[in-house]
Amino acid sequence: MATASTLKTVLAYMESAVEGFESQSNMIDKVKITTPDAADMQNAGNFVVKKIQQHSASISGFDLTGLETGMTAEAVILGMGTPENAFVSLRADDLRDMSYIRDQGRADGEKRASVLNKAIVDSIRLTGSLAYRTNVTSGFDAISLIQAGMNKRQTRASGRYVALNDTHLQAYAKDLAGRQTLQGQPGDTYQKGVLYPRVAGFDVMSSSSISLLAGGADPATTVTGNQSFSPIPVGSVSASGGTVTNIDYRTATIPVAASASYNVGDRVTFANGGVTVKAVGRDDKTVTDEAMTFVIVSKPSGTSIEVWPKPIAFDDPALSTLDKAYANINTRILNAATVDRVNVDTSTQPSIAWQKDSIEVLAGEMPMEKLGEWGGMKVAKERLSNGMVMYMLYDANIASLQARWRMFIWYGVNNVRPMDNGILIKH
Repeated sequence: MATASTLKTVLAYMESAVEGFESQSNMIDKVKITTPDAADMQNAGNFVVKKIQQHSASISGFDLTGLETGMTAEAVILGMGTPENAFVSLRADDLRDMSYIRDQGRADGEKRASVLNKAIVDSIRLTGSLAYRTNVTSGFDAISLIQAGMNKRQTRASGRYVALNDTHLQAYAKDLAGRQTLQGQPGDTYQKGVLYPRVAGFDVMSSSSISLLAGGADPATTVTGNQSFSPIPVGSVSASGGTVTNIDYRTATIPVAASASYNVGDRVTFANGGVTVKAVGRDDKTVTDEAMTFVIVSKPSGTSIEVWPKPIAFDDPALSTLDKAYANINTRILNAATVDRVNVDTSTQPSIAWQKDSIEVLAGEMPMEKLGEWGGMKVAKERLSNGMVMYMLYDANIASLQARWRMFIWYGVNNVRPMDNGILIKH
């Protein structure tokens, strides 16, 4: 009878926790979720090197003697975080009413989802390199600005999302509600304050989890020395057959006169003698009319900044034909180039945009059943609809009449394509 009662309690908790989690997974359902091989993760310290993309060099001519290229693959190191837990202890007399257990389960599930949603939002807010500023009052015009930028950079057209902060949602929902050409959408927008189903090629949602982004006046720092970056970093692994694996294509450290006035999360552009370094199309290397934007992810020293993505210049004479297939800017960043901050407001709450596959959540698994082999502790688990696993460990203390449980989900949020996500600032 005791066993049956325990199982009934655990089942009620887990069912409610799963329901709570999945009811709040608005961001989680719009990114890529993968479960890496458990043995590989253990052997690599809970990291995995993942190939992102291979580019092909294009060589014109009849006689190609001596023009052979090798292969290079963009790759990124993906990592796990630490488990997000609920850890509860209740005395036996607090277990009499099952509604408390169900309510606690739902609350615990909702909280785990909200923490993961926030982690995804922060990853885009702080590490996505796209950056757009606009003062338009039209919701369509604001979102189409991002659409045009992604199209010019030849980002994947499918799986595009925008999450508007509450202020932007208010402004743009009012605009779209007044557009009679949307055939039914204005009524829903007006009544619910929700933009849907699609605007300018994006699924549009709102998020109250987007924190302020620190900024400030442009520090007007300059670059020290001519910059040249290959898609193949130091430490690359050369495999048999001449294949070269890029360990992490995102990272470049750029020496500057001073880095103290910059913030992690700042979006910056570069200009040589007042001429802005431009983005190029990912596939055909067409030079766009857009400044290439980068995001500062760290400040290694007082005279350097680390940016994503790595600036690979199509006109760099040091690069091979294959290297140039990975170019993302039209020209090198040269000595004395200015570093220009995009987010020049003291602080602002941005909206965010992303392509689904650009953010990848690693769903971690553990052999919890092995812990259940130790006396006194039991294990329950549920696989969520997105493939992640929710665990519950539970036991009791006869001396104190306390029951306790630990529920957790283990994951890691990774921005694998920072050029495919970023921020919109309304000023």
